[in-house]
Amino acid sequence: MTPTWSAALALDARAEAGESPWWSAAENCLYWVDIHGRRLHRFDPRSGLDRAWITPDLVTFVAPHEAGGLVVALRDRVCHVDLASGRYRIVAQPALPPGGRLNDATIDVRGRLVIGAMTAPDDTDARAALYRIDLDGTCASLLDGFRTVNGLAFAPDGTTLYVSDSHPAIRTVFACEYDVARGVAGTRKVFVATRDLPGRPDGGCVDADGAYWMAVVDGGCLMRFDADARVIGTVLVPVEKPSKAAFGGSALDTLFITSLRRNLRMPPAQQPLAGGLFAAKTGVRGIALRDCAIALPG
Repeated sequence: MTPTWSAALALDARAEAGESPWWSAAENCLYWVDIHGRRLHRFDPRSGLDRAWITPDLVTFVAPHEAGGLVVALRDRVCHVDLASGRYRIVAQPALPPGGRLNDATIDVRGRLVIGAMTAPDDTDARAALYRIDLDGTCASLLDGFRTVNGLAFAPDGTTLYVSDSHPAIRTVFACEYDVARGVAGTRKVFVATRDLPGRPDGGCVDADGAYWMAVVDGGCLMRFDADARVIGTVLVPVEKPSKAAFGGSALDTLFITSLRRNLRMPPAQQPLAGGLFAAKTGVRGIALRDCAIALPG
């Protein structure tokens, strides 16, 4: 029998589209974003305080940069942000499909940024891609043929890349070999097809045991999969749209979970915590993630 845990509310954020939790070990805090609310958040779990900054556009991803400041993905560009000054500097602008935007991202063990796109809502073609922003700032396509890139996470040794397409027509998690030295992804293979699961795949993360955690959007839970894609644990979340999880805390033993408050099937009155930030203790630890190391503009 697989274990089941429950997540508790950490912050009643009521975010439109809470996403991209990323633990900063240097600051002992959790960065996360509200995509459509255009807010960049910094949550301190020790005090329970959350600070938010308005962003100049939709914001889909955030992570610390090794030189200080943050790397964020806006609608169509990757920027470096100095929160003290509020200065945004463009680092890269991937070639997006018409009407599309950037979406989920992660960082490989060398510090490269791996980021995906999504097509416009009315686009029925799989024209979105997964990109690599290299250490010198150059941008290259890693994989194509997606509609909504999501679920990005690396295995602990960095040699397996997980990526999902969360579009309702696809709703599949893939795995592919990743050449760390060259930053090149191999052919993607189906890891988990989710049509028999309670919802679609959204954000993902990996723990110290190499298991993959999938946020089950529309399914009200997270699911933990071993390397053979067997379900080995479930975290129940009291909202229908958990969006992504990240391990944090000094021991990396707290699973922080963002969620959505838009496009709900049940009205907010029936799930008042929708858009909240949640936390769960599962007895499982995460891995320390590398700060972004891509070149910054002069």
